[in-house]
Amino acid sequence: MTDYEFNVNFDDYCFCEEEGTFKAVLDFARYGKKKNVIAYFTFEDGRKIMACAWNNMSYLGLNRIPIGTELYLTFAKKKSDSCYLRNVEFAE
Repeated sequence: MTDYEFNVNFDDYCFCEEEGTFKAVLDFARYGKKKNVIAYFTFEDGRKIMACAWNNMSYLGLNRIPIGTELYLTFAKKKSDSCYLRNVEFAE
């Protein structure tokens, strides 16, 4: 993954607040300050969502997926009632 500057307005993105599996396109991904990957997606319904993936889960492969790839993203609830990215699969 290379940290290029793209014409992406990161202010348009928010964290996912509902669990489930959603079809999305990877808009951009970058390494964060806490040894994580921060990925930015546009969902099939137009929502713009960001999510983090951590080294202990091999970044869910997001550090190796080309921008523009269609994916299925699965979000699950934490005990704190927020959602986290649990799984990433390629859409076919």
